[in-house]
Amino acid sequence: MASPASGEMIRNEDASRLIKLYASRRPPVQIVLPDGLNADALNENLRAPLPPLRHELTEASFHVGEVDVVIENGRVRAGYHVGALLDVDVVIHLIGERPGTGLNPLSAYLTYGRDPAGRSRWSPDFGRACTTAICGIHRQGQRPAAAADEIARCVKRMFETRNPGQGVDFL
Repeated sequence: MASPASGEMIRNEDASRLIKLYASRRPPVQIVLPDGLNADALNENLRAPLPPLRHELTEASFHVGEVDVVIENGRVRAGYHVGALLDVDVVIHLIGERPGTGLNPLSAYLTYGRDPAGRSRWSPDFGRACTTAICGIHRQGQRPAAAADEIARCVKRMFETRNPGQGVDFL
């Protein structure tokens, strides 16, 4: 199956916990860490890009959710569900690329969840055209610090243009 449904939705009991994360002030940007494609890639490579990414976004005056949402057996679409539950503007999914290269690189899927008027577009059938991908994040590929800079630039452009950028076809 090209896009299995398992791992695409947050369980009800977890959804209610997520909603309570930001009861008083929702962040415009939320980082989501699904491990469903390649948990080894996430474990091996997440520590390198995450601190510089948070720094870059903070320097650009973006309020990023204080809690990174980890989704066990999650896929990219589970991040869309997180976006809907938290009503954020942008979800940054840092997910391991499919295994097979021996390098276990990460990808960043940046999803803008608003229409041009600022209304939420998050839904279970959310279109992939609202997602931009930055792939090959690994010490032997796209350097983590360079990837963090590129991700921050893309997020800034999404907010400036109210446009997701380039769509991708994945999963």
